[in-house]
Order: sequence, then C-alpha cells, then structure tokens
Amino acid sequence: MENRHWKEIFLIIALVLYCCTSVSVYSRDKDILRETAKQIEEGKLLYAKKDYYGAVDKWNEVLKVDPWNEEAKNLIRNALQKIDNLTEKLGEGFELLDSGKIDEAFELFRYVKENSTPKSVEIYTPLVSGFNTIEKLKNRDRFRIIVEHGDELFNEGKYDDALMLYSFAYKFNPEQGVLLSRLGEVEKTRMLFELKQEAIRLFNMEKLEESKEMWEEVLEINPNDEDAPIYLSKIAFKVKERDQLRALASGYFENGVLLYKRKQYEEAIDQFENAIAMNYRVEESRKYIETIRSEMARIERLERENLTEKVAYYLREGIKYYNLDQYRKSLSFLNEGLKIDPDNTQIQEYILRGIIALKREEEKEVSPTSPFYKLIMDLKRLGREAYEREDYRESIKYWEEILLIFPFNEAARLNLTKALSKSDPAMAREILGTMMNEAKELIARDKKREAGVKLRLILDVDPGYREAKNLLNQLESEKTEERRVVTPAEKKRSQELYTEGLEFYKKDKLQDAVNAWKQAVDLNPEFVEARVFLSRAETKLRNLQRFSEASARGTEGPEDELRIRIKKHYLDGINYYMNGMYKEAISEWEEVLKIDPENENVKVNIQRAKKRLGYDTEQGSS
Repeated sequence: MENRHWKEIFLIIALVLYCCTSVSVYSRDKDILRETAKQIEEGKLLYAKKDYYGAVDKWNEVLKVDPWNEEAKNLIRNALQKIDNLTEKLGEGFELLDSGKIDEAFELFRYVKENSTPKSVEIYTPLVSGFNTIEKLKNRDRFRIIVEHGDELFNEGKYDDALMLYSFAYKFNPEQGVLLSRLGEVEKTRMLFELKQEAIRLFNMEKLEESKEMWEEVLEINPNDEDAPIYLSKIAFKVKERDQLRALASGYFENGVLLYKRKQYEEAIDQFENAIAMNYRVEESRKYIETIRSEMARIERLERENLTEKVAYYLREGIKYYNLDQYRKSLSFLNEGLKIDPDNTQIQEYILRGIIALKREEEKEVSPTSPFYKLIMDLKRLGREAYEREDYRESIKYWEEILLIFPFNEAARLNLTKALSKSDPAMAREILGTMMNEAKELIARDKKREAGVKLRLILDVDPGYREAKNLLNQLESEKTEERRVVTPAEKKRSQELYTEGLEFYKKDKLQDAVNAWKQAVDLNPEFVEARVFLSRAETKLRNLQRFSEASARGTEGPEDELRIRIKKHYLDGINYYMNGMYKEAISEWEEVLKIDPENENVKVNIQRAKKRLGYDTEQGSS
C-alpha cells in the first residue's frame, strides 16, 4: 500500500516535470522564430541598400539557427547572383581598360557603383582602383593634347601662348621632365624673337648703330641665325652708301615739289611717299601731302557743285519740254541728267512720264521706223478691202487688232466706227455686246486703258448704250481720283514747304531740305521748282556722301602707313639688287609679300634675284 502511494507521488512529480519542460521548449522555439524573422527583414533592408554582402551575412545567421529556412536560402541565392553580376562587370571593366577602351570601362564601373555600396569592401576596393586608373589615363591624354597644342603655338611663333600651355602642363604632370627643356627652349626663342624684332625696328628707323649691336647680340645667342648676317650686311651697305641713298631720297622729295607746282597731284604724292619711305624730310613731305589733298578736295567740291547745277538744268529743261508735249526733246535732256546722277528720282519719274506720253503719241499714227509698221499697214489694207466688199464683221476684226497694239490709233478708231455703223442692227447689237463683254474682261484683268478704248468705240457707234456709258464714267471717276485735284490749301502748304526747304538748303542742311521738298511735291506733283530743287539737293547729298567716302580713303591712316611701308621695303630691295646684294633684296621683297601677298611685280623681282644667286626658282618658290 505504501509502495503504491510512493509510485503515485513519483508519477505526479514526473508529470509536473514534463509539463514544465514542454512549456519551456515552446517558449524557446517562439523566441527563435521571432529572431530569425527579424534577421531576414534586416537582411532585406541591407539588400535594398545594395549591401549584398551584409544581407548574406544576416541570412547566414538565420541558417545557423534554422538550417531548413527556405526563405533565407532563396534570398541568399538572389544576393549571390547580384554579387556575381557586379564582380563580372568589374572584370569586364578592367579588361576594357587593358585594351584602351576607357569610356566603355567607365560606363561599366559606373554601373557597378550605382548598384553597390561602399560598405561592400570586396566590390568597392577594386572599383575605386578602376576609377583611379581611368583618371590617370585621362590625365595622361589631356597632358598630351595640351603639350601638342603648345607645340603648334610654338611653331607658329606664338611664344607667350606656348609658354603658358607648357607651364600649365608641367603643373598638371610634373613627372614629365621633357617639359623643362621645352620651357627653356621657348624662353630662349622668345627672347631671341623679341631681340630681333627690336633690331628690325631700329633698322627701319635708320638707327643703324643700335640695330647693329642688337644683331651682333643675336649672333652670340644663336650663331646659326639666318636673319642676322643679312641685316648686318644691309647696315654695312647703308652706312657705306649713306650719301648716295640720301641723294636718291632728296631726288624723290625735289621731284614731289616740282610735280606739286605743276599740279600733278597724284604723281607728287607718290614721290613724297617715296621720300618718307627713305626717311628723308618726313615732316615736310607729310605737310606737302596734306596740302595736296586739301587742294584736291577743294577741286572735287567745285566739280560736285558744277555737276549738281548741271543735273538741275537738265531736269528743268526736261520738264519744260514735257509740258510743251515735245517728248523726244524732253527725254534727251532728262537722259543727259541721268548720265550724271543715275539715282536721281525726279529725273527717273519724268523719264517714265515722257516714255508713256511718247508711246501714246506715236500710237496715234504709226511711225515707219516702228517694228509694227508693216503689220499695221497690212491690217489697214485688209480692213479697207473687207469694208469695200461689205464684209463689215471681218473689217471690224482687223481694225480691232490694230487697236489692241496701238489703242490710240486714230485711223483704226475711225474705220472701226465706220464699219460698225454700216452693219445691220442685229449684227451691230451682237458686235457691240461682244465688245462690251471684252471691255469687262479687260477691266477684270486690270487693263483699264484698253477697256476705255473699247467702251468709247461702243459709244461712238451707239451713244445711247447705257451700260457702256456707266462703265466708262466709272473708269473716268477712278482715273480722276488717281490724278487727284490739288486743293488751294494744299498748294499753299506746298509753297510753305518749298520756302522751308530753301532755308535749309542755304544752311547746308541738305537732308532737311530734301524732306521738305519731298512733302511739297507729294502735295503738288506739278510744282516744278520744288522738283528741281529737290533734284539739286538729292544730287548734292549723294555727291557729298561719295566725296566723304573718297576723302576717308584718301586721308592719311593705316592704309597710307602700309603703303609707305611697302614702298620702303620695295625701294630698299631695288637698291640692294642694283648693288648685287641679292639675298638682302629678297629679304626686303619678302617683307612686301607679308603685307601684300598678291604683289606680282615683287614676286617677279624675287625670282630674278634667286636666278642671280643660282637658285632653282621653282624650288625656291615652293
């Protein structure tokens, strides 16, 4: 009994212990599940931030606790694929770098950078190395381009620019020791260049001793300099032949004075410029040139005023004969004026008026000199023959053809009217109706003058033809509007403007005068005096503008200085050539070609000098 009692107690204790153990295990499993879920989410956050290695570490921690966790396994598999993809791209990038494809490598490295994070040391360390390599390669390329451009500038003689680029390249890549020698070479070349330029300047100013010292210094720096011996030879010649050259320059000056007195102004200027080119009595020569140009300007001004008056005279005469219906004579005067001033608007307007008036006058009776004369004679003959055999419709057709060519031909109008009046009433109505339709068609085509001729012919035959009368009245009223009657008020204002224009003209306010007289003519187109003065002012204004442009070209300025420089080098070249100094002559003429590359005379002279030296001229000119 007692033993059974103990057995029961033991069973109860065992049951209690089992229950406690089960509760403990359940509680521990629940904590594990919570922790693994947390680590999976943390891994996903790292994955989203592109830290694939960190994500894999988190998910591996899950598998240590729960080796059968399928979600963790799948996530690790995806992350490892990403890592493999990025590693593969890195490898491809380095291969591209090795083959010199920098831009393509850069694109791959950029892709890796955008799809990873600096925390992924395994990826980022080689990635940084790749970018650094690209930067070095690009720097090397930039360095090469800068140096090459510096070389180009150096070869073009732009030493300051070349020096700036070389200095920049040296700071950019100080490891390139070759640049030090380049910098030294540029400095030396630039100094030599400046020294030579100063020596040339002194030589051109005839400061021969100072120039000689500088050329000797050039030879000390560079014994192989090609220019120094030539200039030293020139200096020796000028010193030796100083009196002879001075006599030559004096001859140019004296010739200039003589030509000036003879009023041969262009030739005098040329001689004075030769004297200036040889540095002889420069100030006096310049004063002579200035005086000559002032005199030439005065003569030009007088000629302009004379031409202005001539143009006004031709216009006045042209208008006078136009108003007298002497159109040929009018046109002869107007055309003479147009030869002097081709842009004269008043002359152009009256020439147009004269041509139209002459054409209308000639149409009344066809001249034997007209190219249509034979045709018109034939049409007249056919018209008369048809009328005589009473074929009025045919006769009318021929007279109409004449009027189509010459709408104002009196004979054709008379005979057409005569033929129409002889035709029977029914035919007359039919013909007049046809003519009426033709007149309307001509108006539609804006041929109002021809339409007016037809309408008048209709009314000559049938004065009561109401439609023709109304249409002709309409055309006449339109023409009257176009001709516009000048009112007394407009005439008065036109006269006031004319007077204002005269005041402006007296004060040489030509543009204001032109404006006033233009308004006067617009108000009163037949105001002859306003037209004549308008013509005078416009001509004077145009001549003044042309004269100002010519004066601007003639006054001493950069062009004159260039011309004198050319003459200096040209004359010096001639002197050297005449004394057998062919190299020296060539160097002077080459200076001319620098200013005037198309100077054919100088090119020929250079070829001659080279032949004297025994050069192959074709080779020397290439």
